[in-house]
Amino acid sequence: MKKIFLILSIIGLFATPILAKTLQWEKGVTLLSFLKKHNIPQKLYYDLDSEDKELMAEIRAGQEYFIEKNKTILIPITDELQIKIAKNRKKGKYKLSLEPIPFEVLKGSIRLIVKKNLAKELYKKTHSRGLLKSLKIAYNHRIKFNKMKKGDSVTIFYEQKRRKGIAVNNPKILASLVVMNKKKFYSFLTEDEKYFDSRGKKYEKSHKFVTPFVRPIGGRTRISSGFTYRRFHPILRRYRAHLGIDYASKRGTPIRATAKGKIIHRGRKGGYGNCIIIQHPNGIRSLYAHMSRFRKGFRVGSHVSQGRIIGYVGTTGRSTGPHLHFGMYKRGKAINPARYIRIRKRKKATRLKGKAYRELRKKVAKFRPKFKRIKKTGGAPLFVKKGDLLFTSKEI
Repeated sequence: MKKIFLILSIIGLFATPILAKTLQWEKGVTLLSFLKKHNIPQKLYYDLDSEDKELMAEIRAGQEYFIEKNKTILIPITDELQIKIAKNRKKGKYKLSLEPIPFEVLKGSIRLIVKKNLAKELYKKTHSRGLLKSLKIAYNHRIKFNKMKKGDSVTIFYEQKRRKGIAVNNPKILASLVVMNKKKFYSFLTEDEKYFDSRGKKYEKSHKFVTPFVRPIGGRTRISSGFTYRRFHPILRRYRAHLGIDYASKRGTPIRATAKGKIIHRGRKGGYGNCIIIQHPNGIRSLYAHMSRFRKGFRVGSHVSQGRIIGYVGTTGRSTGPHLHFGMYKRGKAINPARYIRIRKRKKATRLKGKAYRELRKKVAKFRPKFKRIKKTGGAPLFVKKGDLLFTSKEI
């Protein structure tokens, strides 16, 4: 069996730190009050720009943060990005920065011939429930994997992030092949994190895609900033994150509840200014920030129906202009709202052209011999054991 490649991600500037303390963020504590408690100049917060100040509101009660032996403080905001507060011993000054969290990347592969049930057989081989979820995304939910029969097969080349032996996020599929009813369906991941078949065509859904969520703002509006867990700003030369979607609109534009639910927060919330958070029945929370004012009649504990006006666009908190910052969370973790908002009409088929198509064909040529070899080897799947602890086949 082919050895699994284990590479250390070079996104971090330092190796994983040796931590002296692991603590939990207390309820009601803001970054400002945290700095004051630890005798750290609050100027570190006030010197941040509005976008970074807004991001500080994402620190959640109960989440872990770390204090190293050299007193450096690390506060994770996402699975990939953390706040670092360090003191320069020579100058005696503190510095606050946003830095990537170091992790390892394990690469795995698997070829599975279905005997009876793909989901159960794939889980038996990998103990990863996320692999099938990622496979569905690779085909834009176009293939009905629960309809696969005996003799059908899946081939997957993927990678999995790991930190301290723990799997981080679902696996990322690099290339895959599904053989169903003797028909072949390839999927390849491009540089912009989208999937296409070997000829550059994107898998389209055969029906209208409907979710329980609707766009929270209508009228003349545009998306001024999209969702990203971590990105390196080429001009500022530092890491940024934006855990929601910003809808730029004129002051006073009505804001509507994306789905029915119960209001669990109504009031000021750090850089988010006037903010409402709604708990929905499906375990997802939605956040509406920078409101100019709230609609009367609603308070914490109030139930709202889908599409009900809950407030109005403004620029309260850390904001450079009137807009709605709209966030969604699943089990406390920020998720991309664009993946959940209802698509009202089917999009036209997408096909790569020019340079993008040529780059895809290079990737197809790279994986062609790998698809041939894996028929003999069966691949080298990663294996999740003892909870979320991730092992390579060599370590088992």
